[in-house]
Amino acid sequence: EVEAMGKQLVGLKYGQNYWNVAMGQGQDVIAMAKLDIGHREGHWVMLQNIHLMPKWCVELEKKLDVFAVENSHPEFRVFLSADPSNGIPIGILERSIKLTNEPPQGMLANLRRSFALF
Repeated sequence: EVEAMGKQLVGLKYGQNYWNVAMGQGQDVIAMAKLDIGHREGHWVMLQNIHLMPKWCVELEKKLDVFAVENSHPEFRVFLSADPSNGIPIGILERSIKLTNEPPQGMLANLRRSFALF
């Protein structure tokens, strides 16, 4: 949904001004490189499943602090996805706009929602 919105609003193109990194083993270096590029050139960066790397989240928080001091490109955006976790630093949570996606109550409503997505 982030990518679709970006295509409409600013003409995002994956690999040119939009980067999507699914966090996991070895992806921390790639994520930091994409963040650096995005910070300088005004790209959008989506980091998925950051809850899988709680120790790295501390590094992410420090990197975002540096970006705030250096004044990032005005078009730079960072999107994070995560499951609920105690490993995500409070500083990241405090500075973020948080959205939740909760399933509807009851089995019938849940089935309707599932079938609506097909």
